[in-house]
Amino acid sequence: PLRIEYAGAIYHVTVRGNAQQDIFRDDGDRRLLYARLEECVPRYGVRLFLFCLMRNHLHLLVETPRGNLGRFMQSLLTAYTVCYNLRHRCHGHLTQGRYGARLVAGNPYLFKLSRYVHLNPVKMKTMASKPLPERIAYLREYEWSSYRSYVGLAGRLGWVEYEPMLRLMDGRQKDRQSQYQAFVESGVAVVDDEFLDALRLS
Repeated sequence: PLRIEYAGAIYHVTVRGNAQQDIFRDDGDRRLLYARLEECVPRYGVRLFLFCLMRNHLHLLVETPRGNLGRFMQSLLTAYTVCYNLRHRCHGHLTQGRYGARLVAGNPYLFKLSRYVHLNPVKMKTMASKPLPERIAYLREYEWSSYRSYVGLAGRLGWVEYEPMLRLMDGRQKDRQSQYQAFVESGVAVVDDEFLDALRLS
């Protein structure tokens, strides 16, 4: 099906490895994707609100003021695949067919989606049986998402826009980081079934 593209559209983008293979073998690969994002986000005028890199997939939440999601993603994934193949001396497709791109509308859904994306590292099966404090500690230590920089545990990245999401928090500006952290971490122990149902249907 044709992609729905228009100026100002917001998308939840997912990219998965071909045949469920890893798209990141190590931190060097993740740094390669960071470099490609740093290059492609300003080139295509995209607003990247948040991201999470997992072993065999990744999530991006992006807005496209120029209505050019396809060109942005093609450039990003082609550049990353070329670098990946050169680095590992391999060839062929790395990602599974077309990337997923779901339109996002409405601040309540957008806000819960941001929590869902940032919680990916602690929703893995290997983490399910861990004690709650250990899962929260792992989330805070996980380097390859925008979460740490959202809540002040790491420096902000120049190619991520934080304020649109943080402005959805109630209260004073200086309290938004801590409020957002509390909101996200409240979801570590609880499954939001209503949101997951909406995510599957969207």
